[in-house]
Amino acid sequence: MPTRNGERQTVVFKIYETACRSALNRSRIPGIDYCLNPYTGCSHRCIYCYASCMARFNGHQEKWGSFVQVKTNFIEVLAAQLRRPKKGKVMLASVTDAYQAIERKYGLTQRCLELLTASGLEVSILTKSDLVLRDAELLKAMPAEVGFTITTLDDKLARLLEPGAPLPSRRLAALEKLARAGIRTWVFVAPVIPGLTDAPEDLAAITKAATRAGAQEVDFDPLNFYPAAVSGIRELISRYWPRAKSAFDHACRHPAAYRQLLKEIIKHSKSC
Repeated sequence: MPTRNGERQTVVFKIYETACRSALNRSRIPGIDYCLNPYTGCSHRCIYCYASCMARFNGHQEKWGSFVQVKTNFIEVLAAQLRRPKKGKVMLASVTDAYQAIERKYGLTQRCLELLTASGLEVSILTKSDLVLRDAELLKAMPAEVGFTITTLDDKLARLLEPGAPLPSRRLAALEKLARAGIRTWVFVAPVIPGLTDAPEDLAAITKAATRAGAQEVDFDPLNFYPAAVSGIRELISRYWPRAKSAFDHACRHPAAYRQLLKEIIKHSKSC
């Protein structure tokens, strides 16, 4: 990630191998019955990540974004759980990105999909990675949808907000290829950041780009004013976009009012 003087920080990233007791877990997410999280932790290092609080529940002192736990027995546990028929929709993944960089080495997500093809479960994927293209043939063989989280179309801004994630341009290109392959695709514009990514013309541009690429749906999610997320974004805004700080701070002080305002901004952006 760039520093104030333009140099790049060296990120020390740790990988742990661990075991899990359960792979297929009940979900509280509306419309999702089960979730699969073959990894804990994430290399995307998004400064607004809501899952950063998970680090303390896994006994890690490292900062979220600097480690990943690989659940090495995940496939065996999932196979055992799928022996009993299940119905509904399963999400990959609810706490981390199932297609983050470590998936290239371990392939747990791919092996999960191989098991799910015969399960009868619907599959919903939400990712920031074009690595999902690798599994297009598996996804075509089951009832599946793939959503891409896109916070901004500006690759330079995205590199600051999500320094370890594939660029938005790569995500849109992957979405287009999946859509052409007949897989349902959608875009999750999240989070919408006050003063930084919430201009009506910017949100309209994402909607148009997503639609052109073949997305069947575009959803928007306002920033969750979680303290760690607010702190990281405020620091970034103060450093690179000080003119946006007033709007951001005002939204932080009045989150309910901002969410209502954003509804109007989104409504306007869709008519642009």
